[in-house]
Amino acid sequence: MNKRQQNSTNSALVTGLTAIQEQAAILLASGDSVTEVAEKVNVNRTTIYQWQQKISFKCFYNQQCQIIQDNIRNGLCGLYAEALEAVRGCLQSTNEAARLKAAMYVIGKVEMIDASRQDPEAEIRKLCTSIESPLDWDVIKPHKVLDERKYKELMKDNGLM
Repeated sequence: MNKRQQNSTNSALVTGLTAIQEQAAILLASGDSVTEVAEKVNVNRTTIYQWQQKISFKCFYNQQCQIIQDNIRNGLCGLYAEALEAVRGCLQSTNEAARLKAAMYVIGKVEMIDASRQDPEAEIRKLCTSIESPLDWDVIKPHKVLDERKYKELMKDNGLM
């Protein structure tokens, strides 16, 4: 196995995705449409939609969105002083103020997106766990039961086993 194949295999073990699936998630998170992504990674649009249903794909996509948000936030902090100057300058021009207002609206919307980092294995475990009431009424706490068969099946379907 050459180094490229080994890196691809290592990546699949970490994310549960192939390199092409990872590339597709990154492109989607970057704002490309499903059609554009399908063309770029050379698969059918239906394939992209199927990938989007996989928990491991959703989690990786959300991680990429979080990285983008972090980069935007860092970039915005770096522009803080200039932004204050721009606000001062825009107060004198109606056209400039309209553009600034629109930019602030977009930034506010991006910051509101909840794309917290997720662990695909933990998400699958949650899906496969149910709470059962105890048969013995003296026992107050219900307990959680993991459906091992369903868990293994979903782990395998998401490329994590």
